[in-house]
Amino acid sequence: MKPLLLLTGGNGTVGRLLLDHLRRSYRIRITTRSPLDARPSIFATEDELLVGDLADSDFCRVAVDGCNAIVHLAANASPASSVGEALVNIAMTDHLLSAAMDNNVQHIVIASSVHATGLDYRDGVSTIDPTKAPRPCCPYGASKIAIEALSRLHQDSQGNAVSCLRLGLTGWPLIEQQFAHTWFSTADLRSLVDASLNRSPGFGIYHAVSLDSAQRWNTENALADLGWAPHDRWEVDDPAQLPLATSSACQLFHTN
Repeated sequence: MKPLLLLTGGNGTVGRLLLDHLRRSYRIRITTRSPLDARPSIFATEDELLVGDLADSDFCRVAVDGCNAIVHLAANASPASSVGEALVNIAMTDHLLSAAMDNNVQHIVIASSVHATGLDYRDGVSTIDPTKAPRPCCPYGASKIAIEALSRLHQDSQGNAVSCLRLGLTGWPLIEQQFAHTWFSTADLRSLVDASLNRSPGFGIYHAVSLDSAQRWNTENALADLGWAPHDRWEVDDPAQLPLATSSACQLFHTN
């Protein structure tokens, strides 16, 4: 029997990109916070679906029970979220990691974000280093830093394999100039999640961006720790010719 993987936020954009791929190696348990009017067609009949709030520690224990691995994507992912809204992301992850500890889960992948160090990007820092002190650009980014710290604390106590992936623009076409150096292809996403789920015990924070975007976001530690490197190029010939976004929810993409 295949091992059981918990995919939180499995009905979101990134989760939907991973489902078919993860089924090749795992049985899938999906959590979603909002009740669904109908079971989405992307969910296979063999997928287990749990509806509930990960901010509820009891629900987390039910969700994690019996799982061999976790890919944690669920979050309020808006860079326009308030501090209070962003704090919920931290509580969810704390409950999930506590349940993972009780169940001795050996492989955990946590969705972080490039917003964790967005001010470096805004200020033009080249080859941003994921091992250096982060500079968040919004409360959402700050919540991701706290989640990374909780994940490190968990791995230190458990000696398991925990990877925090600072996702760039994932699951969306590259249609506006500011987003070019954060773009992350679906193929690169899947291969990075695979590498994280199959890594040796240890902890790491990795920039989840594709090859051209890695000009700004250093991915060398992912190669050293996971044997992973991005391969995909931009979907457009010259991102400088793309229009600028008309508005930005946080400082990450400010142009002045």
